[in-house]
Amino acid sequence: MRFKSIAFAGALVAVVTPAHAQVRDTAAAIQELQQEIMSGRLTADEIRARIRASGLSEAEIRQRLRELGYPEDLLEQYLAMGVPPGVGSPVSAAQIEEILRELSIAPVPEEPGVDTLSQVAEAEASEPAVAIEGPTPLPIFGKSLFERATTEFRPLTMGPVPPNYRLGPGDELVLILTGDVQDIYTLPVTREGFIIVPNVGRVSVNGLTLDQLRNALYAQLGRAYSGVVRGPEATTFFEVSISTLRRNQVFVIGEVERPAAYEVTSVATALQALYQAGGPTDQGSFRDVQIRRGDRLIANLDIYEYLTSGSATGDVPLNHGDVVFVPVRGSWIEVDGNVVRPGLYELKEGEGLRSLMMLAGGIEPEADLRRVQIDRILPPDQRDQGVQRVILDVNVTALLETEDDTVSVEAGDKVYVFAVSEERRNTVMIRGNVWAPGVYELSPSMRLLDLIDRAGGLKGNTYLGRAQVVRMNPIDLSKRMVAVSLTGEDNPLLEEYDEVTIYSVSEFRERRFVTIYGAVQSPGAYEYQDEMTLRDLVIAAGGLRENAYVLEAEVARVVSQPDSSGDFVEIQTVALDSSYVIAQWASHRASGAGDPGQAGPRAPDFELAQYDNIFIRNRPGFELQRTVTISGQVRFPGKYALRRKDERLSSLVERAGGLSNEAYAAGIRFYRTGEGAGEDSTAQARVNVDLVKILENPEFAGNLILEDGDSIYIPEFIPTVRVEGSVLHPVDVMFEPGAGLDYYVNSAGGYARDGDKGRTRVEYANGSVRTVHKTLIIFKTEPKPQPGSRVYVPEKPPSRGVNWVAITAVVTSFATVYALLFK
Repeated sequence: MRFKSIAFAGALVAVVTPAHAQVRDTAAAIQELQQEIMSGRLTADEIRARIRASGLSEAEIRQRLRELGYPEDLLEQYLAMGVPPGVGSPVSAAQIEEILRELSIAPVPEEPGVDTLSQVAEAEASEPAVAIEGPTPLPIFGKSLFERATTEFRPLTMGPVPPNYRLGPGDELVLILTGDVQDIYTLPVTREGFIIVPNVGRVSVNGLTLDQLRNALYAQLGRAYSGVVRGPEATTFFEVSISTLRRNQVFVIGEVERPAAYEVTSVATALQALYQAGGPTDQGSFRDVQIRRGDRLIANLDIYEYLTSGSATGDVPLNHGDVVFVPVRGSWIEVDGNVVRPGLYELKEGEGLRSLMMLAGGIEPEADLRRVQIDRILPPDQRDQGVQRVILDVNVTALLETEDDTVSVEAGDKVYVFAVSEERRNTVMIRGNVWAPGVYELSPSMRLLDLIDRAGGLKGNTYLGRAQVVRMNPIDLSKRMVAVSLTGEDNPLLEEYDEVTIYSVSEFRERRFVTIYGAVQSPGAYEYQDEMTLRDLVIAAGGLRENAYVLEAEVARVVSQPDSSGDFVEIQTVALDSSYVIAQWASHRASGAGDPGQAGPRAPDFELAQYDNIFIRNRPGFELQRTVTISGQVRFPGKYALRRKDERLSSLVERAGGLSNEAYAAGIRFYRTGEGAGEDSTAQARVNVDLVKILENPEFAGNLILEDGDSIYIPEFIPTVRVEGSVLHPVDVMFEPGAGLDYYVNSAGGYARDGDKGRTRVEYANGSVRTVHKTLIIFKTEPKPQPGSRVYVPEKPPSRGVNWVAITAVVTSFATVYALLFK
């Protein structure tokens, strides 16, 4: 075992060591990318990410570019996925940053610990696509009351106040005088419990209600204002109210989410203080919240009472220094199934199963009262080896009809209320050719015709020769068929669970259809009707298409009696005309012969037979324009219609005015819609094209015949070669004429430890790819990079041991060559 452990540790070091080297290489690449971004050289992926994060649509970005004076296609290659890279108005990478700032497109915010967008993508890709979750736990009843962001329990900071509210130090009053005197005074209650009224003096208010204060003010104000009297003789009037309530400091402690001292207004209650503290924790009691004042317990608050009945008798106003204490919860019982509010409930002493049902909102209509199941953990003194839980089934039918709570529940019990069975009794079913099929009640002495009458009766095309009744044996649940004729006097008694099927005549008839293909709007198979004509079928198929050959149609008809020739299909040619569907089409003659302004005689209607196959030919030579797009460094970029089916690339370049002086012909990017992608597909594949040879010799075999949807982009001269992959420092290297592959790799710091030199490839600007090619061991050909090329060094594949067969073959080949050279 020790030897195996040492071997495993050695293998782990061998695996981890190159991984550390790769991490260092990756870190260097990330650092360079950050430097490029800081210097304004944004990557294409960075630009696309910033555009996506901005939330702007493609149309909005184009509009803003126009408003700022830029070409609207400036950022085209970063907007539409199907647009080739580089398409759009030429702009340097350094200018992109400034343009994005003018468009108010800010950089994508980086997440902590993530350096680049590529790392963000890797982090997202490493996360599981689907979170694996366990069973959802039942909610704690009452917990959600304190989790919602609401002002429901926020105490008032100003009036109105309850009639029994007692004034005290910290309150602030407003006194308003009207009539002979027009004044308003703000009167704070001092620490000593009085207010000072101008022109009146000190008035003691401590412990008074507002009504008592008003009575006292009549006497006090009457001394200074003669108009302040009771009765109709008054000429000066006053009103007093509370503008600001005093604040008390209370303590919310125990099993609460945020135990602390809180400032609350003088009218705040225990519920409001609890709400500020986040309510009880999962272990806190909802049934016995204690409010203490000094050494006295002044109230007990039952939150369930507030939630279930809207009453909270223990929710008293708090005074300064009061303590709201939440003890540890009592017995918790879990109730699930067909109750209104499944969840975890805390029960007080003496409360049993009936109280639990009431707290859960009662039972659902589909609950089975005969079987409520209690899953109980046995007390420690009753547990036997292997038996620690028991199941109790309780019939609560009588329990819920009384006020007695005779069935007790214990801490940790799980109560489940089952639903009644989905099985339905006393039913029969009828399906098929009746007006109201479905399930019906089986009434006493009910017969087949009674059921048919309840189902609305038979439809007109009913097959009367046979109806079927499937009857089930209640003993072994097997089924048997009872055949009934609807033409005679068969009218059997029905039994429970009988299934009656009534058939229509059309069900036994083979489906009849005709088929139309070719130049119609909606080709396909259509239902055949008697006396159906070719004109009817063309109309059903949406009419003829613009390219239809409207002189004749071909009808293939099944031969009922094959002749000696063995033909089983008869081909007929049916005359059409240009007005076959709509008379106004008379002027659209396919042949062009005759006066286009006059309609010829209408072709006669041709009656179809079932299974006919009609083909409407396409007009010879008719075809919509094929278009290709050329952009970049040509004199007249744009979308061109092909003149001929065999028009080639050199002809298109010539029609576009030829290449500009800045064009780089060797870097052409030619894109063609992939085969089988569909007419509306934007998926394109790149085709490597040698435009230099094509322009030198239009007869060159690589001068492609253009196809509809082709896209050509001619870039400016690209003076650099990009070196990437498993090199020490990926970089852009200035092109050096005649330099080989090693020159560019060495400019990037050389091969990394895991770089596979033998599989290095060069991707040229026109899309072609060349790789290092080895012949035996000592001979090797290397592609030479050109301007705009990309040199990529892949990683070495994982080692799979020594391939002795390959080594033997190489040695044998080398020996053969050696013998031939030096014999």
